[in-house]
Amino acid sequence: MLALPAQLDVKDACLIEPGAVAWHGVRRARVQPGERLLVVGGGSIGLLAAAAAQHQGLDVDVDTRHDHQLAAAERLGSGRPSGDYDVVLDAAGSESSMARSAEAARPGGRIVSLGVYMTTMPIPGLVSLNKELTYINSIAYGRHNGVREVEEVAAMLATKPEIAQTIITHRYPIDDAQEAFRVAAERNAGAIKVVIEP
Repeated sequence: MLALPAQLDVKDACLIEPGAVAWHGVRRARVQPGERLLVVGGGSIGLLAAAAAQHQGLDVDVDTRHDHQLAAAERLGSGRPSGDYDVVLDAAGSESSMARSAEAARPGGRIVSLGVYMTTMPIPGLVSLNKELTYINSIAYGRHNGVREVEEVAAMLATKPEIAQTIITHRYPIDDAQEAFRVAAERNAGAIKVVIEP
C-alpha cells in the first residue's frame, strides 16, 4: 500500500510502478559526478529513467527511435546523444538497443539493462570485449537506505506534473480499451504511454 502525495493526481499514479523500475535502474548505475549518462529508448520506462536521473541531479541524454519520443525527452530537459558515455541505460530491451548501448559506451563503460530478456541477452561480443564493458542487470524495484523506491517516484511525480503530462499521451475510458491497445501498438504514430481509465 502506498499513500499518494496530496499534489499527485490519482490519474497520474499509474506512472509510479514503471517509474520505480526506472528509478531502480538509475540507482543501480551508480553514476558518479562528472560521468556522462545516456538512456537508450524513448518509451515510458526510458523517459522515466531520464526524469529520475535528472531528479537525482544528473545530466542525461536520451537516444530514441521516434521523433515524438525525442521531443518528449527534450520537453523533460534531456539532451540529444553525442559522443560516448560512461553509463548507458538500455531501457528498450531489444537486440538493437543493446547493440546501440554498447556502441555508445566509452571504453570501460557500464551498461545497465532495464529490459527483460526471456532467453539469452544479446550482448554484442566483440565491441564488449574491445571496450571491456561492464554489464549491470536491474529488475523491478525495492528499498534503498530504508526508503521505498515507489515513494521516491511518487514524490517526484507530485513535484513535477510535467512528467505525467509529457509521458501519458493518450487516455481512454474502459469501454474504448480495444482502441487504446491499437493506439499503444503504433509507437510511430505518437503514443508513449496509453492509459485506460475506469
